[in-house]
Amino acid sequence: MSRLIRPPSSVLLLVGREDFTPPPSLGGAPCVATPDCLAVAVRDVDDGPTLAELTDDPRATGLQDLMTLGDVELESEGLLVLRDVYSREYGTVGVEVGAVRVRVLADDDSEPGHVVFLVGATPQG
Repeated sequence: MSRLIRPPSSVLLLVGREDFTPPPSLGGAPCVATPDCLAVAVRDVDDGPTLAELTDDPRATGLQDLMTLGDVELESEGLLVLRDVYSREYGTVGVEVGAVRVRVLADDDSEPGHVVFLVGATPQG
């Protein structure tokens, strides 16, 4: 899934459970997580749309041009959902139940205009 979006809060969430626990704040970091929710700061809606991608393909075009913002494990009930803080859904991907590794890639480390959630990524070594 690849989509130009305008999240009103400039934050995207990738959640693994219907009843998830969001991080209390970003605390100045571009990307933070709880066991079942990953939050990523994106560009302000007034600065234009954000290209958001949710993929499990590590060979997707353009990934090599992006920097890693985070590499986390999320607990999942079998589906990861990309949404904003107002629960608007932008995409889903089916995954195994349990812990799922997600790498967050972006074109900027503070307010990215392009963010990729790479599901099932192997840890960076």
